[in-house]
Amino acid sequence: MIAFDHVGLAYPRGRPALDDVSFTLREGSFTFLTGHSGAGKSSLLRLVALLERPTSGALRVGGVDYATLRPRREAILRRRMGLVFQDNRLLDDRSVFDNVALPLVIGRFSLADIRTRVGAALARVGLDGHAADYPTTLSGGERQRVGIARAIVARPRLLLADEPTGNLDPGISADILELFLQFNASGVTVLFATHDTGLLEAFDFPRLTLAAGRLAASGASGESTAAPTSRRRRGDPG
Repeated sequence: MIAFDHVGLAYPRGRPALDDVSFTLREGSFTFLTGHSGAGKSSLLRLVALLERPTSGALRVGGVDYATLRPRREAILRRRMGLVFQDNRLLDDRSVFDNVALPLVIGRFSLADIRTRVGAALARVGLDGHAADYPTTLSGGERQRVGIARAIVARPRLLLADEPTGNLDPGISADILELFLQFNASGVTVLFATHDTGLLEAFDFPRLTLAAGRLAASGASGESTAAPTSRRRRGDPG
């Protein structure tokens, strides 16, 4: 699903954000992306999401080589992935419905399809009674759920999560992670960036660990081998 081959990302007059990073993640896997603040986690996710382009190396997602990707295909590929941010990036002057519908509006879906998909996405994250509400009236956990609903509304095959539990208390963090586990159980590939030691200690998933832009450790020599429906907590049998 995701393959980095000696990928680097450098900005002018600064140290490389990523340096010689190589790994592969299987389709249907769940992988933690870890590392200290500034280690390069967000940069790596931005590369996968086509928000940045590598300055060296090769990157493939879903069999598509980013080096040869044409603009029209870029838009199609973006619709196959969902991105969840730590600060959820909601539009406070728009309703929950409008926030979740935004990717579908940009994708020119029909109004009937938008209504169906938004309703299903909100139900999936437990917010089916909040479509008419505004983000400012919601709790932090509810706002994050809106962000997740927006990420899944187009039914992507890949979910990228950039510290989605960073501003939440441990109980809500566990609930948010449970949503991602449910999506993964249905076959969605998940790359989940976090430095939440509670989550990392509770779940025995493959992980990629970055340090100063380099891959310091990985689940299995750079390759994630998580089963598509793996949900094993540490200490569980088998």
